Amino acid sequence: MNAPLDSDLDAQERALLAMDVAWVQWRSEFRQKLFKDGVLDRPLRSVFEADMIFSIVAHHALLGRPVTLKELATYFGMIATEATVSRHIDDMEQGGLVERRLDASDRRRMFLIPTRRLEGLGHEFQRARLRIMQENGFVWNRGKSAE
Repeated sequence: MNAPLDSDLDAQERALLAMDVAWVQWRSEFRQKLFKDGVLDRPLRSVFEADMIFSIVAHHALLGRPVTLKELATYFGMIATEATVSRHIDDMEQGGLVERRLDASDRRRMFLIPTRRLEGLGHEFQRARLRIMQENGFVWNRGKSAE
């Protein structure tokens, strides 16, 4: 057995790292469940990219301003091409998670609209994230300073 890594991480930093690992594990299992349940046709696309897309689409919908395909692609900068983002959207649309809708005032623009199915999965996703955070000692302080 290998000796533990000698590190200067304090207890809070170690807990944060443990939370990150638990979150990655949960996301992997969740993704496999979506594939098994037929929500997604491809289990192997990047979970990181898919998580970003889910979060960005949901966040914009909550703000009352749907995100466009072009705008969504700008979030990825150098880490993914527009074609990669488009393939993710194709998968999500096939799975009934988002729908593409033309902008009535500018038919060149395409909005991404989350579906009720995505909303339900989003609740499950966020509840799991909060549970994992709480299991690792993190508590929401309602925006108060941690000083």
